[in-house]
Amino acid sequence: MNNQGCICYRQPNLARIHDAFKYLIPVLIGLLQVEYQSKRLSPFDTHPINMWIFLGATCSYCLGLCFENEFQNKFIHGVILSSGALTSISLVSIFLPRLLGWLCLGLWTVLPIALARHLIKQIYVWLKHEIKEKFFLTIDKLKRFWEVVSQVTMKNQLHLPQ
Repeated sequence: MNNQGCICYRQPNLARIHDAFKYLIPVLIGLLQVEYQSKRLSPFDTHPINMWIFLGATCSYCLGLCFENEFQNKFIHGVILSSGALTSISLVSIFLPRLLGWLCLGLWTVLPIALARHLIKQIYVWLKHEIKEKFFLTIDKLKRFWEVVSQVTMKNQLHLPQ
């Protein structure tokens, strides 16, 4: 796959984050394979929640990268960042003692909450701008309509031919 066409490579911060996840996730998967190669149970048996979180986060991460070229906005970048981090943390949490693993997953929730707060603020600003623009457009159309109605009324009052 040619990564140069990816928007994230034109944005240095996102490119570095993507590069980190691009190398970290396969390394963690390799370590997980080594950890479980001599065991009868798979990580899905011993840590089902962590593995399903990993699978869901990986799908979100890949979808975010796919849609990044089309939407090019901070929401998609937030999805890429948070799902990439969740993918990594869910794998790391398997290697840690249960309590520490759950603590890591719990602390991870701070990232999407912070991103969501910023996103909500952006949506508010965008909606405010759109509503204001539509409001002034409507006022403009009503003024033009009122001018036409006034002209017709004046012509009718003066009994001028149309």
